[in-house]
Amino acid sequence: MRTFIYTMLCSAGLCTTQAQQMPDTTKQATLLTDVQVTAWRNDAIQKQYKTNDLQLPVDRLLERIKGVSMIRRGNFAMEPTLRGLSAAQINTTIDGMQVFGACTDRMDPVSSYVEPNNLESIQVSFGPNEAQYGTSVGGGLNFSLQKAKPNNAVSWTGLAGAGYETNAQAMQTIAALQYSGKRLALGANAVFRRAGNYTAGKGQEILFSQYNKWNLGLNGAYLLSQKHQLHFDYLQDEGYNIGYPALTMDVSFAKAKIGSISHVYESAAQKLYRWETKFYYNFIDHAMDDTKRPSWQVPIHMDMPGTSQTMGFYSKANWKLSNRHSFGAQLNAYDNKLHAEMTMYPEHAAEMFMLTLPDVRRTVAGLELSDKVWLTDRFRLSTGATLNYVRSDIYSEMGRQTLSSIFTGTLAQMHILFNAFVRADYQFNTHWSLQAGLARGERNASSQELYAFYLFNRLDNFDYIGNKDLKTERSWNANLGFSFHHDGLSIAPQLFMYRFEDYIVGQRIQGYSTMTIGASGVKQYRNIPNALLYGGELLASYQLLPELKIQSTNTISIGQDNEGRPLPLMPPFKSVNRLEYGLKGYGIYVESITQAKQDRVSTAQYGERVSNGFSILNAGLGKTFGLGHTKVNANVSVQNIFDKQYYEHLDILKLYRPGRNLVLNLTVLF
Repeated sequence: MRTFIYTMLCSAGLCTTQAQQMPDTTKQATLLTDVQVTAWRNDAIQKQYKTNDLQLPVDRLLERIKGVSMIRRGNFAMEPTLRGLSAAQINTTIDGMQVFGACTDRMDPVSSYVEPNNLESIQVSFGPNEAQYGTSVGGGLNFSLQKAKPNNAVSWTGLAGAGYETNAQAMQTIAALQYSGKRLALGANAVFRRAGNYTAGKGQEILFSQYNKWNLGLNGAYLLSQKHQLHFDYLQDEGYNIGYPALTMDVSFAKAKIGSISHVYESAAQKLYRWETKFYYNFIDHAMDDTKRPSWQVPIHMDMPGTSQTMGFYSKANWKLSNRHSFGAQLNAYDNKLHAEMTMYPEHAAEMFMLTLPDVRRTVAGLELSDKVWLTDRFRLSTGATLNYVRSDIYSEMGRQTLSSIFTGTLAQMHILFNAFVRADYQFNTHWSLQAGLARGERNASSQELYAFYLFNRLDNFDYIGNKDLKTERSWNANLGFSFHHDGLSIAPQLFMYRFEDYIVGQRIQGYSTMTIGASGVKQYRNIPNALLYGGELLASYQLLPELKIQSTNTISIGQDNEGRPLPLMPPFKSVNRLEYGLKGYGIYVESITQAKQDRVSTAQYGERVSNGFSILNAGLGKTFGLGHTKVNANVSVQNIFDKQYYEHLDILKLYRPGRNLVLNLTVLF
């Protein structure tokens, strides 16, 4: 089976290069820092204990990647941010496919519909680059699905596992099976998860934090000829009875059905060495309700269902023009429809119905070009550009009537978006390398920012309405970093800066009544002249002994608007330090996580409050047992060993995270 790899693709950012020859361009589109985590194969030393990563929710895996922080609203479906940028500021795709959550409260980020068991890799970019699958100002995430591969030797491989966590009485089971034949390959994987209410530090139960879900992934490949293959992928993910203690409502169900079929041409001997064309469709069905909340929390019972359906395609080709020069081009298009509604049930009155996201349709078509050339044995230059046409409109008469109460004139909006980047990588010698880059990003306002109709934001306690006249948000992104590797020591610092124009924020407006009982007022999305985001990241590791390694990841992001007020949801300084020891099939780790106090907040403007700092300690032990061709991997770990009460700055309502948690995992690989 495959090795599971997190691939951190930073636009104009931190990368490791090989000076002597141009790298194999059939690998990742950019040579950048790779952090490998073994999942379906058991290697020695620090990789040993990580097989149980397949049993973790993808949220916990994303938190380990530098520059990635998570917005937490409960114990399920945390929302990823990149250096403090989130939602429409970043792209989130599954295997290059555009997918959009159906929840107006962002309870179902795209990442919540995938599981580590589905994945081959996660690519993370922090600005426009050649692996973007669209335009953005802050980069994005792409969850690459596992691919079945035909093999001359017929083989069956797979795994099965189960895990248990004492906190929330959480349990999970996983399974996977793959068949590889000479022309046909098939794969299947599945996950089931269940958890009750979790307990924060000092024994405090967090009510309405339960969840149940299952996930199924199917994939296949058929070898038409030596150079041509057909692939299919199908992913189904369904969650039920999901609590969100930081919000006013829970989720009765969240369902995703995602499918694609693609043709791949590969020929290492030709200049056009790879050409992939994929057609896809996905449907997301999501329903919020408050039926399990006590009556004192629910002034008026309501249901809030929503749907998202997307169909699209992309066709991307890669040329190897010479041993030092490669070129890529991609055409892509998609059509997305969003619908969200609310029905209120007053105790002594007729029910009331309204659209909260009134049937929004967005059509996008674009072209992406990228070029990489080794100008010398030490110097590589990468450039690229993306051009997108975006049209947004309301596709139903009911939707148009809904918005007629706040808008006049045409509701349609059309824009041409342009992204571009240039990145330089220079290898001074076998130990030192330098990376620098500049990128221009541009994004269209999201469907919610354009057409929202009284969406409640728990962060600042305001109802929000859209603004059909929003301008595009634009950014300039600069990165500078270097890396040093020698005698087991690796150091890789990086500085970054984003300068935004027409930054989109919510601003209070007068003359509008709130829709949500208890809301502080109404805000509308507006453009402000500019905003600034800057910060740094430091990765360091040292191989003290062949069996002993220490590593440290440190990040900070600072943001401010045009009047110098701190931007919301900016992660403060965070340091993750880890000691790993492996010997004779055993793997041991001890990990500390520290986050500084965040007092750069603007409560009056953006509704944030100061967050306290914290430090917690985790530890784990794993062992692999060989039984012929079968391997058994057993792991035990303790999270938050000292049972501290803590929260991170991006956690809505400063909701405490889980206290002490004993985690047991067993995985069999064959």
